[in-house]
Amino acid sequence: MRIPEIVKKPDEKFPIGFKYISPDLEEGATIASCTVTISPSEVGGLAVDGNPVVEADKVSQTVQAGKDGSEYYVTFKVTTSGGHIYEDKIFVKVRA
Repeated sequence: MRIPEIVKKPDEKFPIGFKYISPDLEEGATIASCTVTISPSEVGGLAVDGNPVVEADKVSQTVQAGKDGSEYYVTFKVTTSGGHIYEDKIFVKVRA
């Protein structure tokens, strides 16, 4: 599986996320829940702002901060109304 990659500046703050389509999201199913974690977790590192936003077929999380020159994995753990669980990552590079 290919992991999406984004580059952000330390002062930027914006949402990132995923849209789920068939066959991952069955017809009539929705996203029931989502949790987001960032690795590595460090003081002054990349951080979430607020809770994940869950829509019928999309999840997003606003991210902020991060140390210049550092790299992070933002992991979305999604559970669908059909009981499927997916774990997807976005690779975030912080560059001034």
